Amino acid sequence: MATVNRTESQTRRSPISWGGVLIGVSLAWLFLVGYAERRLEGNRLWLMGATYDAGVVPAGAVIAHQVWVFNPTGSTLEVDVMPHCGCTVVEEPKRRMLPLTGFPLTVQVDTTGKRAGTQEQRVELIVRDGRYSWRELITVRFTVQDASLSR
Repeated sequence: MATVNRTESQTRRSPISWGGVLIGVSLAWLFLVGYAERRLEGNRLWLMGATYDAGVVPAGAVIAHQVWVFNPTGSTLEVDVMPHCGCTVVEEPKRRMLPLTGFPLTVQVDTTGKRAGTQEQRVELIVRDGRYSWRELITVRFTVQDASLSR
């Protein structure tokens, strides 16, 4: 009988301490949120790549940039995309975001007809959660190369 008890004690699992698991997950979430707050742009949404500098581009080029939009809140949000000029094209101008989800948003800027020099194009996200409304900003910067230099 002593042998059976010793074998049983070696194969018996100890119960999981759920309190420790929850504390560990909570600490990991806090570290993730703290890191994200330092690295991501946006007021209430998390925007990865909201400010983009395309550098020097030739006249007539199309700049495409992808911004990741995350909803870290517990609310469902309505997002309307409002370009500030006719040269900025954005996919899906209106979107519904569920809590803790995200999506990629592609911004395209056509430099045809733009004067040579530094340019900045903006896209605003108008966000509503049912009670409040706010704006998030996406900015694409670029310098149009002089046509005489691009030959």
